[in-house]
Amino acid sequence: MRRPAASGSVQKLYGKGSRKWKPLLFCFPTSGTLIMLPSILTTLFWSYCLIPARQSVAQLGENAANFWRLLAGVAVMGLLAGFGRISLDQNAFTWLFISGIIGFGFGDIGVWFALPRLGSRLTLLMVHCIAAPLAGLAEWLWLGTAVGASQLASLLIILCGISMALIPAHGEEKPAKRRYGSGILFGLLAATGQSLGAVCSRKAFSVFDESGIASVSDYIFLGASSGFARLTGGILIAGLFWLLSRWHKPWQSPPDPLRRNDPMTGKIRNVLLCAAAGPILGVICYQWALATTPSIIVQLIVSTSPLMILPMSWFIEHDRPSKRSLFGTVVAVLGVVVLVFS
Repeated sequence: MRRPAASGSVQKLYGKGSRKWKPLLFCFPTSGTLIMLPSILTTLFWSYCLIPARQSVAQLGENAANFWRLLAGVAVMGLLAGFGRISLDQNAFTWLFISGIIGFGFGDIGVWFALPRLGSRLTLLMVHCIAAPLAGLAEWLWLGTAVGASQLASLLIILCGISMALIPAHGEEKPAKRRYGSGILFGLLAATGQSLGAVCSRKAFSVFDESGIASVSDYIFLGASSGFARLTGGILIAGLFWLLSRWHKPWQSPPDPLRRNDPMTGKIRNVLLCAAAGPILGVICYQWALATTPSIIVQLIVSTSPLMILPMSWFIEHDRPSKRSLFGTVVAVLGVVVLVFS
């Protein structure tokens, strides 16, 4: 279906006749700040998600925690998609399913297995500093989406801030040498999965018939429907990997011996909190963002999630961040501000 003509404000913001970044659905507010809203909401939800995720991994192990949070997400997103007014055609669903296999399936496996090999700081640094530029390059080569010089400048500012905040101090989180090589490979898998999964979602939205979208609530149900398709692909890989890990010892990820016998109510609570902030609310906003904004811009804003967790963790878990981490966070946030108002 042919897209409606862009309004004057959209043409002013993105350039008339340009192949640069244009929102898929013109009914959404077109100021730069509001266009960024779903990406910012995603960042906040995914930042909080890391707190119950840490507890869940300690109680259940990486593979089990990942599977159960995705299962809870699939169940809720399936209900939202079923009751919503937005339905996906077969072409869009197929691309989203593939996106879930790549991003939520193989990408998340890469993250879980890079963490014990590289440490949390190096893993997050590697994933987020590679995913955003790779997503931008892939979308430009495949879909022809370009970004301006100001967005590229924001990219450099944000990545510099992330690097300052996440590079481990001397002697901190020193990985075992024999596992360092495999950790790099898993980190590359995570970054590649995250970036290409986002670009496949952009491809799905490029072939989606947007004529039924009329309000912000429609965006939310679009996020639920597309998120359900992605989570279905992701849980297929996560579940298969968890089953295989029962017979293949190197893939096993047992829980922390000190947390294995925690009360079942606590385990369920952490899984549900992680699912609510991550595969449900976070994914709805993430898919909403990808429907309106190039993947490189979305990935850049979402890449600040590990930094946003610092004040949350300080307040909730009393884990005080270092001065360098706080300074890097400020730099990255300034980069996001430049991006929003550029």
